[in-house]
Amino acid sequence: MIRFLLVIPVLVTLGDVSRFLSPIEFSVSSESGTLIRSKSSAYVAPVFRDSSYEQSDSSLSLYPDSMLLNETEIEKKIGQSIQHRYQCGGTLVAELTRAWVPFQVKNNYVIKIIDCMPDELSASSFIRFEVWDQGKLVKRFGEPVRFSHFVDVYVAKVKLLRGSHLTTSSFSLKPVDILRQNAGAVPSSSSLQGYELASSVNIGAPLKWNNLSKVNLVKKGEVVDVFASGGGIYITMKGVSLDNGVQGGVVRVRNLTSDREFQAKVLNQNSVKVNL
Repeated sequence: MIRFLLVIPVLVTLGDVSRFLSPIEFSVSSESGTLIRSKSSAYVAPVFRDSSYEQSDSSLSLYPDSMLLNETEIEKKIGQSIQHRYQCGGTLVAELTRAWVPFQVKNNYVIKIIDCMPDELSASSFIRFEVWDQGKLVKRFGEPVRFSHFVDVYVAKVKLLRGSHLTTSSFSLKPVDILRQNAGAVPSSSSLQGYELASSVNIGAPLKWNNLSKVNLVKKGEVVDVFASGGGIYITMKGVSLDNGVQGGVVRVRNLTSDREFQAKVLNQNSVKVNL
């Protein structure tokens, strides 16, 4: 009986003491997680990092008013600058032929073209230029660049034979690179007036300048209208052309009344212009 009574207080005592013991903390280890200790009973999930997150994104900038001058951006700027330099229409695409190392610049940076070799728009060029930022020179560069110049050109809808007179209805328009395999193609901005086909053009082929020859708008022995002006005087008269002449060409003309000969510039069909 005495032994039983001694056991009861011991059990009660152990139960009371457990209330004052601090809870045991277990460490959660994870190679890809981060352990966060907290007094809160809520479990805080470990933060997982994607390996791609740790790598710098070439399209992002560290500052809101800055940007990364990467290969795509510098190619766009070079294309715009060269197009402005040579005042060419259409779309000019620049492509660097060696690796470009990106760096940070302000959003309002500028590039200045120093020179181009050759000094004309061509499929391959060596461009020397400077990058300026906030009015200060950042660096000078010399880069080999490939260019593609896309413009709308005349493409034959049907087979066109030599000697045919040209009309725009015989062609469709298609953008092509006129610096490479389509070099010499006639842009749609060019007038076909005063030209005829010197060689045949197959259906679907772009019209090229070497397919064309100028038409004689003024022929030898024909009567032409002469428009003379100068010093506030404007005169029209008739004359006889002594030469064949294309648009913009110079021919000799004899006045029908005085038989005087003079030179005149061909304007269009059977008409010439002379300055007094």
